[in-house]
Amino acid sequence: MYLLDTYALGAPGTVGVYLIKGPKPTLVDCGYASSYQSVLSGLTEVGVLPSEIKYMIPTHVHLDHAGAAGRLLKEMPNAEVVAHEKSVKHLVDPAKLIESATKVFGEVVMKMYGAPEPVSAERITAVGEEAHLDLGDGLTATLMHTPGHAPHQVSMMLDDTKALLTADAVGIVYPDLKTLIPTTPPPSFNPDELVASVGALEQTNPKELLVPHYGTRKDVGWVFRTTSEKVPRWVERVRQLKNEGKSLDEASEVMEAEIRKDAGVGELTIYAKVSIRTSVMGILHYLEKNP
Repeated sequence: MYLLDTYALGAPGTVGVYLIKGPKPTLVDCGYASSYQSVLSGLTEVGVLPSEIKYMIPTHVHLDHAGAAGRLLKEMPNAEVVAHEKSVKHLVDPAKLIESATKVFGEVVMKMYGAPEPVSAERITAVGEEAHLDLGDGLTATLMHTPGHAPHQVSMMLDDTKALLTADAVGIVYPDLKTLIPTTPPPSFNPDELVASVGALEQTNPKELLVPHYGTRKDVGWVFRTTSEKVPRWVERVRQLKNEGKSLDEASEVMEAEIRKDAGVGELTIYAKVSIRTSVMGILHYLEKNP
């Protein structure tokens, strides 16, 4: 198992993808469209040719996880895409995804992320609530639907090692930031589903978590527990700020301060600030639909 750094927007240690190197090399997540060269470089570094990739698994269609899929598949002629059935239409025709993301991030940021390219429907295998994958040499994996962060998200357990590739079912845990940032983006964040997904994953008793943002975590219980506790707490705090008439920027500043206090730091990275703002935006969007 390898963690490949996508160097998202030039920032190391923020968006990772995972490679399972074996008889059927498997790439889990793809990064932004603008980061595809970093993924290819990572494959070269660990001795895997793009043409050897058997499975590509975008855990969900957010741009930092599936944005590069279409571009990478041009270099991976033998790769089969395995994705949740709700994500297939967005992979095949990313127009609505691009429109939605542009509303959230703006045109300037979208140009930095890069626009996802279409994926041929013939190359996609859709999965539902649970699916099993044969990775060769007796290695198998279980894909589990884990909505909440996004309705089309899956997480993946390696059955023999009990390593869990969480996707964004858990919060952001940067190695150099001693706290957890809930990841609750628009437009489809649902706190009840997210907490339920965490509970379901906890029941699988993983030995370690492979987190896209960012890295391997052995403190499995802490990550699950903190995600489950912080998400509803953030929803209520943002609800309070909304009722006080706070704007998105003002509410984001309040939540940034909470993260700085939790982590014991005086400043946050730009990527952390953007993540917090996007999470607050997602909660506000949820509250508009669920007052």
